[in-house]
Amino acid sequence: MASRFVSHVRLWLLVAPLMICATAPFLPNQADFEVSSAEQSSVAKVLGDARADRAISVANGRFVHWFVETGAVKASFSGSDSETLLSDGGAATFGRHWMRNFWLMIYRAIYRASVAQYWAFGGAVLLVALLNDGAVSRRIRAASAGFANPVTFHVAAHGLLVCFGFGASALLLPLPIFAYWWTAGVAAVGLLSWRLASAFHVGR
Repeated sequence: MASRFVSHVRLWLLVAPLMICATAPFLPNQADFEVSSAEQSSVAKVLGDARADRAISVANGRFVHWFVETGAVKASFSGSDSETLLSDGGAATFGRHWMRNFWLMIYRAIYRASVAQYWAFGGAVLLVALLNDGAVSRRIRAASAGFANPVTFHVAAHGLLVCFGFGASALLLPLPIFAYWWTAGVAAVGLLSWRLASAFHVGR
């Protein structure tokens, strides 16, 4: 059971994001990797203009500091920009297209993370409160010789894993991620956390 759970952790938190990073940049439309106006509008509507501008500023600063100033972006294009005497059959153009989309995707992931961080504190408080409430519910049930189906714990644990895995992958998906979806994600994590705590080792 433990090894299966670990394999699911690798799948959702490591393999899935890496697969998106490797395959998504092959899409031909550059607009699929840009922060859409609809996504930006949803952020401004939910967080307000000041926080929306702050998220953009933070994302720009982080991308420049992590990837531009370090030379990573320039180095990634150095090979495909070199002139050759022999034709490469379009391989250099294809490589530049993939790399351009890749960096656009990385920038958008940083932007989405900068937006999602506004839910971090409230989400952590909600998570702690619901875990505590679930643990109290577990103790009450145990004291009355109650029993909880272990399937509930198993489903809740894997549900949380899927939520965290989808959250990691959502940063990279070539689709608009609207700001209010983060609220729904926090609510889902909170509910599953309560079920996890309330069903943990209950029964006699």
